[in-house]
Amino acid sequence: MIENQFIQILSEKENQWTYRPDLKSEEALWQNFRSHLNRINLAVLGEQLLTDKEFNQVKVEFSRLTGTPFLASQWLRGENGVAQILLEREDGKKVTLEAFRNKDISGGTSSYEVVNQVVPDSSRVDRGDVSLLINGLPIIHIELKKESAKDGFMQAYYQIQRYAEDGFFKGIYATTQIMVISNKVDTR
Repeated sequence: MIENQFIQILSEKENQWTYRPDLKSEEALWQNFRSHLNRINLAVLGEQLLTDKEFNQVKVEFSRLTGTPFLASQWLRGENGVAQILLEREDGKKVTLEAFRNKDISGGTSSYEVVNQVVPDSSRVDRGDVSLLINGLPIIHIELKKESAKDGFMQAYYQIQRYAEDGFFKGIYATTQIMVISNKVDTR
């Protein structure tokens, strides 16, 4: 299967991508993002990691900052190359959490993960083939079709178009910046 081959290539030891077969739902992606926020912001959070109430606040702020593809792109570029989320802790202290540092992409302290067949909360039918996460955020979405599939490229294109119309690229998937379609021979 083309999907498994693709994941295997990305997650070979000389590559920096980690395959995460445990992440199959949007909620699992949110909790993964939460763990990345905790890891990245240890100095700011101290020993008190994000509580459920605080993380819900993060999700609301995230949705506000990434409400459209343009806003998501602006947020990812960030202020001075850092995507940030403002948070008021339960003790009233205001902190700025870093989610993404552009200078850390392709090295640095960023984490790279591969997920597949994730079902977003907005759908019971749609399942994205493969998504590439940086610090827990979906940045690249890939739809793969067999070489032999009749009109495979167009099928993949229309599938991504349908995903967008159905709200697949909202919530945590709002940060998706690149869509790729491939049939192993041709990629666009």
